[in-house]
Amino acid sequence: SNKYGQVFDGSSFEEITHPIASNNNEGIGAYYDPIPPNNNHNKFDIKSTSIFVSIPHFRDGKRCAQTVHRLFDTAAHPDRVVVGLIEQTDSSGSSSSSSSNSDGSSTNNNNNDPTCLMEYCALTGHKLKQHPPGIIHLAERQADYDAVLASCPRVAANQIRSVRFHHHGSKGPVYARSFTRQVLGNEEFCMEIDASMDFGKHWDIAAVDQWRLTNNEFAVLSNVPLSAKEKASSSSNPVEEVPRQCEIKIGSEGVPLFETHADGKAIGLTRPLLSRTYSPSFVFSKCHYQTNVPQDPFAVQLLNTEQFPHFARLWTRGYDVYTPTVNLVYKDNSDLHPLHHVAGHGEQGEKKWPRNDNERRDAHVRMKVMLNIHHGITNSEISSMTAGGGSSGGGGGGRMITARANLGIYGLGKRRTLEQLLQFASIALPDSEFRGQYGNEGKGCANLNWVPYDKSVSPRANLLDGTGKADDLELEPEFPLRTLSDTVDYLLPMRRGGGGGGESDVTWKDPAGVRHGGIPQTETSVSSNVPYSFVFLLWVLGLYVWYASFLDTVSNDRERSSRSGRRVLSKKSVKKVAPLSERALKNI
Repeated sequence: SNKYGQVFDGSSFEEITHPIASNNNEGIGAYYDPIPPNNNHNKFDIKSTSIFVSIPHFRDGKRCAQTVHRLFDTAAHPDRVVVGLIEQTDSSGSSSSSSSNSDGSSTNNNNNDPTCLMEYCALTGHKLKQHPPGIIHLAERQADYDAVLASCPRVAANQIRSVRFHHHGSKGPVYARSFTRQVLGNEEFCMEIDASMDFGKHWDIAAVDQWRLTNNEFAVLSNVPLSAKEKASSSSNPVEEVPRQCEIKIGSEGVPLFETHADGKAIGLTRPLLSRTYSPSFVFSKCHYQTNVPQDPFAVQLLNTEQFPHFARLWTRGYDVYTPTVNLVYKDNSDLHPLHHVAGHGEQGEKKWPRNDNERRDAHVRMKVMLNIHHGITNSEISSMTAGGGSSGGGGGGRMITARANLGIYGLGKRRTLEQLLQFASIALPDSEFRGQYGNEGKGCANLNWVPYDKSVSPRANLLDGTGKADDLELEPEFPLRTLSDTVDYLLPMRRGGGGGGESDVTWKDPAGVRHGGIPQTETSVSSNVPYSFVFLLWVLGLYVWYASFLDTVSNDRERSSRSGRRVLSKKSVKKVAPLSERALKNI
C-alpha cells in the first residue's frame, strides 16, 4: 500500500501519493515541471565532479577537525572534496601558538581554543613541535607552523581553504556562513554542514545520486540530521527513516519559525520528497545556489529567526528543498569542547557569540521588512533601511517598499511570490495589529504540489527590480575564487508542452497567471519594466548634451571672428619627457 513511502507529521501517518513531488501536477503536462539538470552538466562523473563543503565553527576546533577527518575518510573520492573553514577562535596569540599532545591532538595556548586546521593536521600525523614562549622564539614557531601546513596532505593539495577571525568579532551563525564567499571556488556541488558531524559511507556518491533523482537543476537537499548515536541502527534498518520538519509556527516577532528538531519523519521514500522547510545543519545543492542565494551578512545575532526568511529567499528565486531518501549526514554531540555544553547557547557565555541587542533588533526588523510584516516596526526603523528616510512614495507604506527594494539580492526573488509561498507552506502572517496569523500545525506535510514559475526569469532577479523604488541598494557579495557564470547557463524559455497534439511551442511570461486564468504573453510581447525616473534622467541628459553642443558652436564662431585681430604667437618647442621607469613607478 505504501508504494512511494509515507510521512509521519508528529501526530499521524500519511501515505505519499506521487512518486516524486515535483511531478505531481497531474493533467497539466511537462510544461509545469522543474528545470531539468543543464544539458552541459547532466552527465556527472563523480570521479571528476568536485564537491565544496563549508564548515563554520565557533571555538570548536577539536570537533571540527574530527568532522573534517571523517569527511575525507568516508568519501568514495576524497580527492574531489574541497573544504572551506570559517574559523572563529581566540586569535590573540601567534598563529603557531599550539603544542602537540601525546594523543595526537594539539593544545592551543590561548584558553584551549585550537584552530580546526591545525587540529586536523595533528590528526593526520603532522603536529607542531613544542616551543618555548616569548617573542624571541616567534620566528622558529612560525617556521614550524609553515612546515606543518606544507606537509599536511589535504592542505598541501589545496583541498582545505580557511577564513579565520577572532571570536570577539563573531555575530552568529548566519554571519559566519556569509564568509563562504571568500573560499568558494569553481566547484560543481556545495554542501553546508555544522562543525560536529559524521557521515554515511560514500556520502559523496549518495548525495549526488539523490540530487539527480529530483530531476531539478534548482534542487536543494536538506533535513535535520539524525543523531550519530542512531547511525548504526539506521544503516541496519530495512526501511530507511529520514528526519523531516513539518510544523511551521509564528514566532513572537511575527516571523515564521521552523522546529529546531525534526518533529516528523519520512519512511521508505522512493524519491526525494518536496519539503517546505530546510535545516542549515545540512544543505546539498549545485554551487550556483550559494551565489544566487548568498547568506545575509546583516542577519546578525539571529539563530532560528533567519531560517524561514532564508527559505523564502531561495523558494521565491526558484529553488526547491527536498528530503532525501537516505540519511547522508549525522549530528555528533559526543566529545563536547570544553567551552561548550549540552544545553547549547547558555546565559553564562558557553558556545555563545558576543551579544549585541541593538544589532539583533536591527536584524529582526530586516527579516520583517523582507516578509512585509508591519507589526512591531516603527517608521524610524524602516527609514533606517533607506537612504533619504524613505520619504519618496509617501507614508510608512512607501518607506516599506523602498526598504524592501534596497535588500536586493538579500531579499525575495522574482520567480515566485510571497503569497504563493504562504499558500505553499499553509501559513498566514500577522497584520499590523498582530492578528490573523496562523501556523500549519504540521498538517499536509506529505503531498506538496510543486509551484511553477517563469523559467526565463533569472534566479538573481530581485522582487522589486526595475521599479525604481530602491534608493540605497545593497551591494552584491563578491566571490573572488569563483569565475563561473551561475545564471545564464540555466535560463530556459518557458515552453508549453505540446504532448503530441501538434500545438506549437509558445514562450510564456507568466505561467502562474496562465494557470489562474491570466492572459499569456508570447515571446514577441515586450513589457517595459523601465522606471519613469530613468526615462526622465535620459531626457535631461540629452538636453544637456544639446545645450553644450550649441554653446560650443557659438564659442567657435566668436573665436574665428576674433582671430584676425590677434597677434600670432611664436611656437615654443615642446620638450619630450621620457616615460617613468618601473623603479620610479614603484616609488610613487
